[in-house]
Amino acid sequence: MIGVLNMAGAQTTALQAALAKADVQFQLVDAPADIDNARKLIIPDAASFTRLVAAVRDRGLVGHLIRRLEDGLATLAIGAGLHLLFDVSYEEHQHVGLGVVHGKVTHFDFGQHPAARHFSAPHQGWNQVHAALDNPLLHGIEEGSYFYFDHAAHAEPLDVRHIAARTNHGVDFASIVRRDAIFGVEFLPEKSDRAGIQLLANFARL
Repeated sequence: MIGVLNMAGAQTTALQAALAKADVQFQLVDAPADIDNARKLIIPDAASFTRLVAAVRDRGLVGHLIRRLEDGLATLAIGAGLHLLFDVSYEEHQHVGLGVVHGKVTHFDFGQHPAARHFSAPHQGWNQVHAALDNPLLHGIEEGSYFYFDHAAHAEPLDVRHIAARTNHGVDFASIVRRDAIFGVEFLPEKSDRAGIQLLANFARL
């Protein structure tokens, strides 16, 4: 059974509906024992990164998550969940993450990009995802398929080998991150129609 970290918000509700469409069996989890017993884990997006960090901390999940992830628990982290995997996030002030993927989360900086006026943050809407290496999450999904994004910051892994797919929004950024059995996606599979449903089904089959 796949455990879905219960954030009790619209994001978790949308994810549950998408998992049902993908015919994936899951249960909501929110206690340390649930994390310890999960066979796979999904960390959903949240209304804010601050809220996600507070929920994980206040429920006493930090140590359990780090231990299980480091032990190789197959995990899919979505949106703010992806950001939680990193050492530090500057998305909403500065917050320390779980540190299971080294790097940082930072705001888009279009700098002196000649077309900067055509790009804005948050990055909202459909955009293409291009695989950087063979990725089981994308099996059966056409290269360059469109997924739905809604984020103002993006993850920057220190080790480029952890970048499993890239997307361009004025700058190239990691839209899928992978470290062993830990996967993180910047887009929202639950809002990405057939491609998103396929990705969730692929994770369930890992």
